[in-house]
Amino acid sequence: MRASKITAVDFFDDLTSSYARKRFFGGFSVLIAVCILLLWVAEVNFTWPIAKEIVVAVLVEIVAGSLIILAFYSLYVYFIGANTAVREVNVTRPQDIGERMRALPQDVRHYMFWGRSGSFFRAYPLLELDRQARENKRNIAVDVLLPDPDDERLVKSYRDIMKSLGEDPGENPLLPNVLATCMTCAIMASNNKHLEIKVHLSQFLPAFRVDLSDNGAILTQDDKKKSALYFEYGSEFWDMFRSTVANERAVSRAVAWNKEAFAGLKLEEKSCDARTLNAFGIKVDNVDAVQQEVARLITKRPHRYG
Repeated sequence: MRASKITAVDFFDDLTSSYARKRFFGGFSVLIAVCILLLWVAEVNFTWPIAKEIVVAVLVEIVAGSLIILAFYSLYVYFIGANTAVREVNVTRPQDIGERMRALPQDVRHYMFWGRSGSFFRAYPLLELDRQARENKRNIAVDVLLPDPDDERLVKSYRDIMKSLGEDPGENPLLPNVLATCMTCAIMASNNKHLEIKVHLSQFLPAFRVDLSDNGAILTQDDKKKSALYFEYGSEFWDMFRSTVANERAVSRAVAWNKEAFAGLKLEEKSCDARTLNAFGIKVDNVDAVQQEVARLITKRPHRYG
């Protein structure tokens, strides 16, 4: 494989990112607005003709130069854009991760997720896949792989990760998140005949989250200030992560639920009770405390990419 096929950083490609476009147009628009305001102030308040002429000339040059830069940048973005034909791996800046992740579930038939809590997955991709399956009457298969909250080793590791991020984890921070994701999947799959969701509990705590579909794959970390890696659909890296998730799923514990128990339920607080919490074969000791947390997670759906 040529080195250019896996180039991760490219200056001109970086200029076409959503974050770059917003900052570029926003910054120059503010500059132009300020210059126009100063022109008005100069015209109204300056009484010395020479000073007024110099200030007006400088401000006009700045406005004209800014408009020319914006015009050339717009032409570049519209006619040239990112050089996607020669790369398979792309470093995605933190500000662009949300946009990348929101594009993954669009118009696909298969989606794979492997992560630790599934907070963003249940907040957007899963809801979007459910909507598309309903509206388009199209069968969509979803594979979800989560760490087993009954494994004390994984619980301890996840607690240490949350502490390193400055958060205050509870005794078992994995439990409410895994239950919330299982609950969301069960409600969606039980009330949408076009959506098939399979959940497995792994004995491994991944260092990254993997979201994979026919639109590509993205690896993200818990720290939203860190960049992500995006892999083009069909590349050898995309195939590698698809095989990795599939192989881990094959050796993980499958989660089964009774669809009749979740039929008619919605993502609301009253859907979370002792009966539904114990429907996944996961050990739940303090039902009352877990119930409140899971109810919050499935209704408010907080995540890092708001």
